[in-house]
Amino acid sequence: MSGDKPALEAVLALDLLCLKGPDGGPLDAETHRQALTASLQRSEWASVHRDGALVAYGCLWPVADNNWFVGGLAIHPAHRSSPTIAALGRAMADLLKGLGPVTLRSHVRRGNVASLRLHRRLGFAVEQENERAVAFVAEAALILARLPG
Repeated sequence: MSGDKPALEAVLALDLLCLKGPDGGPLDAETHRQALTASLQRSEWASVHRDGALVAYGCLWPVADNNWFVGGLAIHPAHRSSPTIAALGRAMADLLKGLGPVTLRSHVRRGNVASLRLHRRLGFAVEQENERAVAFVAEAALILARLPG
C-alpha cells in the first residue's frame, strides 16, 4: 500500500534485522529510533504487509525543489521473493506517480552489492563516489518505466 506510514516499531524491527550501522556493525536501536521518528514525519512511504506484518518498505523525503532522497528501502530476509519485490515495486511506482516529475537521489554503501545492483537495474546513474559509498541520481520517469505497475 503506497503512502501509508508504517508504525515506528515495525520499521525499527525490520531495519534492525536488515540494515547495518555506519561502521558496518549492528544499528544502535535508540539512535535509529530517533532518526526514524524524524523520518516518518517528513517522508512519503510505500509498504508491503503480509499477515499484518511489515515485510518491505521504501521511503522518500524531499531535499529541494523536485528532488527527493531515497531515505530507506528494506525487505525482510524471509520475504525476499518475486511476489514481495513486485508488490514493493508497484507501491513505489504509485508513490512516484503521486509525486510527479521529480529527480531521485540515493546513497549506497559499496558493500551493499544487492542495492548497488538494484539501483543500476532501475536506471540510476552514478553522480559521485568514494571508497565508502556511491551517490546515485535518476529521473522518476525513468524509474517508473522500469517498475511494475
